[in-house]
Amino acid sequence: RPTARCASCSPTGPPVATDRPLPVQVAAGRAPGRPRARRRAAPAVRLVRYAVSVLLTLALWQTLSTYVINPHLLPPPARVARAVVPMLSTGELEAHVTASLSRIAVGFSLGSLTGVAFGLLAGRIAMVADLTDPQLQFFRFLSPTAMIPLAIIWFGIGELSKYFLILYATFFIVVINTVAGVAATPPVRVRAAQAMGARPVQIFLFVVLPSAVPHVLSGMRVALASAFMAIIPAEMLAAESGLGFLLQQAGLLVQTDRIFVALAMISLLGFASDLAFRLLIGRLLFRYTQAG
Repeated sequence: RPTARCASCSPTGPPVATDRPLPVQVAAGRAPGRPRARRRAAPAVRLVRYAVSVLLTLALWQTLSTYVINPHLLPPPARVARAVVPMLSTGELEAHVTASLSRIAVGFSLGSLTGVAFGLLAGRIAMVADLTDPQLQFFRFLSPTAMIPLAIIWFGIGELSKYFLILYATFFIVVINTVAGVAATPPVRVRAAQAMGARPVQIFLFVVLPSAVPHVLSGMRVALASAFMAIIPAEMLAAESGLGFLLQQAGLLVQTDRIFVALAMISLLGFASDLAFRLLIGRLLFRYTQAG
C-alpha cells in the first residue's frame, strides 16, 4: 500500500502508513497536476496513416461516382486524372497556377505587413486602439466577395483589384491576432525589464514583440487560408487567367472533370503553402514558437 509522510512528523522521520490513498499520478511516479502527454506516432506510421486515408477517400469517391451519383455530375478519379494530362502538356494549368499564386503572394505579403504594423501600434497605444476598433469591427465582417464590385469600380479588372481583395482578406485577421499577442505579453516580463532599467523602446523590441510572435504567426496562417478563398471569386468575376477563371469557364461549359481539376489544384496549393509556411517559421522562428 502506498505510504504518505505524516504532516506533523519531521521531514527526516520515517514514513507513516495512512488509510488515505495517494493520488494516481504520485503512485505511478508522475508529478501531480501534470496530465500525461500524448505520444505522437513515428513519422513512418503517420505516413502510412495518411496514405491509407487518401486511398480510402479515393475509394469512396470512386464508389459514389459509380453506384450512387451520375458520373457526369461526379466524375471518377481516373477521369479527372485524364483531364489533367492535356492541361499540363499545353501549359494551360501551369499558367493558371502561376497567375493565382503570384496574386496571392503579393496580396498576402502586403496584408500581413500592414496588419502586423497596425496591430502592434494599436496594441501598444490605447488611444489608437480606441479610435480604430469600431472601424475594424465593422469592416471585418464584410467578406472579400462583397467587396468585389467596389474593387472593380475603384481599380478596374486588372491586377490591382485582385491584390486589394487578397489584402482585404488578410489584413483584419492579422491585425486582430497581433493585438491579442501584444495584450498577452506577461506583465512580469515587462516589470522585470523595467526593473533592469530598460527603456520603452527596448521593452517593445525585446519583450513585447517576441511575446506577440506566436499570435502573429497563428493569424498569418489563418489569413493564408482566407487569401486562397478570396482569390477564387475575384478571378471568377474579374480575370482572364487563374484558377478561379478556369473554374468559371469549366462551369459555363459543364466540364465537370476540369472543375474538379481546378478544385483539386486550389486545395493542393493551399495545403502545400500552409506546410511550407509551417516549416519556414519552424526553422527561422523556432525559439518564439515554443511554449514556456
